[in-house]
Amino acid sequence: MMQETANKKWFDELVLELRLRQVHGDAIGDTVASVRELLRDTDQQAEEAFGPARSYAAELELPRAPKFEWVRKALWPSMLGLLAFLLFNQAVVPWARSEPMLISPVQAALVATPLVVIALLPLYLTAAVRRHWVLVGLVVICVASGLASGVVAPTSRADAWLELNPLPWLMGSAAIMVLLSIVNTMRHLGPDNDDIIDPTADTKPNTGARKKIGVLVTNWLFPIFALAMFGLALALS
Repeated sequence: MMQETANKKWFDELVLELRLRQVHGDAIGDTVASVRELLRDTDQQAEEAFGPARSYAAELELPRAPKFEWVRKALWPSMLGLLAFLLFNQAVVPWARSEPMLISPVQAALVATPLVVIALLPLYLTAAVRRHWVLVGLVVICVASGLASGVVAPTSRADAWLELNPLPWLMGSAAIMVLLSIVNTMRHLGPDNDDIIDPTADTKPNTGARKKIGVLVTNWLFPIFALAMFGLALALS
């Protein structure tokens, strides 16, 4: 049992390290299958046979995506979705109250904080993945700044930096969130989703209903939260 636990931890670290190196999912599946087969033949522990998972991953020459392809495919869409969600939250309460959307410099800075954190993610992605406290800290900063932006919203036109009609911002941000969710869902459920595939398995893993539900929930989080905020704003107006 202890050997199985140690091996599982080693394989989890190996997959993580290969993902950080943007190795293709099918190549990761081939590597994991080959290592498992060798361990079955030699009855060794993974670290004993191959050394630390990080070092072993660094030694492998495997096909991988261009260095910053994930920035275009994942980071920028995530930033756009987050920006749309933050704008929706700023517009929904004034719209529900039939009031103008008032923006102050401090409020705009707080709204921009999560965008800056995500935009700089390539600089500390590896540290955030390997050290969970870094990731937790980044999430706390984003959530706190988002909540604080609502608290410091101007209550009078004299305190506002900008005065906007909330309806176009509400509709535009909602449309962007829905469109991004549709595109991301189609990409993740399509044939080019870069899943890790075990070549020794009879069927592809994680292709059942559980995976589809997980993909749908993940890709539709912003619209789901926006709908909840919409209902709350109507209830409190």
